Amino acid sequence: MEPLAKAVKHAARPASGSTSPRMERFERYLEQFRRPIFSYVMRLVNDHGAAEDIAQETFVRLYQELDRIRDETASAWLYRVARNLVTDYVRKKRPVTFTVLKGGQRDDDEAGLDFNSPDPGPVAHSYQVELRRHIEETLAAMSEKFREVLVLVDMQRLTHEQAAKVLNCSVKTVSARLARAREFFTNRLARHVKIELK
Repeated sequence: MEPLAKAVKHAARPASGSTSPRMERFERYLEQFRRPIFSYVMRLVNDHGAAEDIAQETFVRLYQELDRIRDETASAWLYRVARNLVTDYVRKKRPVTFTVLKGGQRDDDEAGLDFNSPDPGPVAHSYQVELRRHIEETLAAMSEKFREVLVLVDMQRLTHEQAAKVLNCSVKTVSARLARAREFFTNRLARHVKIELK
């Protein structure tokens, strides 16, 4: 079991060690969302230790508010809490930086790109490093409101409705910001690399 899951389960487990329906529900959420939430936070803070702390605090708050959360809103609630905790962290610590997804996998906290090759060779590896640098620079150059929606929808694979709940705005606003974010991302990245962006 991962350290995050152990710490949160230990903090939430009743002293008797018994498993109640409430605890089972919490463990189900923890299993379902711990990697996506950690990955989301990691991409925002780019600090493994801070990401673990923020993700753990997110799940502690989930446990505290569990009786008020409906299953259909749990995902948006978790992302919103994580986002707020990241905002608090950034205010106290330093500017937000980003890492890049690995092959579109949303629960991988490693930076990098996967070109579906176990050993890409020196040329492909060099291209990966250069592409990663350009993507990170492009994300860092985006305004926060566009970067957030791009990360939530295109990297974390949230629906527009879920992203709207996380960002506390309308679905129409999410769609508009996402269109502008994708346009900015594509145009800026296309200056540096020749790849087909979809």
